[in-house]
Amino acid sequence: MRPQVRLWVSIGAVITVIVASTASYVIVLGQSVADSLYMTVITLTTVGYEEVFPLDKTGRTLTMIIILVGYTALAVALANLVSLVVGGELRAIREGVRMKAKIAELRNHVIVCGYGRMGAQLASQLQRERVPFVAIDRDGSLDLAEQGVLCVCGDATEEGTLEVAGIMHAKALVTCLSSDSDNVFVTLSARDMRPQMTIIARAEQPATERKLKRAGATAVICPQMIGAQKSANILCRPHVVELVDMAAKGVDIEIAQYEIEGESRLVGRRLRDSGIRESAKMMVVAIKHADGSQIFSPGPEERIQAGDQLVLIGPGGQASHLDALE
Repeated sequence: MRPQVRLWVSIGAVITVIVASTASYVIVLGQSVADSLYMTVITLTTVGYEEVFPLDKTGRTLTMIIILVGYTALAVALANLVSLVVGGELRAIREGVRMKAKIAELRNHVIVCGYGRMGAQLASQLQRERVPFVAIDRDGSLDLAEQGVLCVCGDATEEGTLEVAGIMHAKALVTCLSSDSDNVFVTLSARDMRPQMTIIARAEQPATERKLKRAGATAVICPQMIGAQKSANILCRPHVVELVDMAAKGVDIEIAQYEIEGESRLVGRRLRDSGIRESAKMMVVAIKHADGSQIFSPGPEERIQAGDQLVLIGPGGQASHLDALE
């Protein structure tokens, strides 16, 4: 049970004791409601006033029961309050309020469901690329907040948790929970809530890939298959793997993607006249047009169109010079 819930439950118990004690004085001893309530309050608070009305043997027995039960309820409530303040739970509540406010302001961010090994690595990459994201994790939200990670503590399979993470304004969701069934459920929920959103799902078992695709996943990542494929590439094409790894780290060589906006001055120009190779020191290795068609190794006469996605390769750090072409 969450600390704040325990506190409210214990406060409810104290109120119940007060109401029950007052009713007991009224019913058992035949006193008025006002006198019975006053007697209950001064008994539980130990202020030491004289008895409001004379107590016979039955009244004293009832009062002793009220003292024992009431003090226990008050002690539990006080302990929960101290735990909430001293134990860091109150700080966690305040952080949660601030976190929700920040998340509500996000637009076109990524939601990462599950902060395990894959989720943590993905978050690290997104931070390096300065892509805004929100992590959903059942535990450790306070630790993530201290690391500067926007996070939601909850179950990613629940639509309410996805709403708190800002799914209605997110551009993509990555579900990398440990259970394939949970990933399928998250994919179904996310696709129902945001039909046009990009959804990337993790599959522990290769057989789950088909289910995730049917559930609405845009792409499925199977670590076992990726590991096997990379092992084969290292054995058969080691230099290609080394080149790709260097590009992924942005060291010495970089592979970048650049979108041509409609108002870009590059629209309508041939690659030879674009100045990309001269200014950014990068080479266009592929073009994906807005209609989905792709051209690999385009020639110098290929014309750039609005909405094109250019895939470029060049020395590390050169992609930052592409904006200067606009």
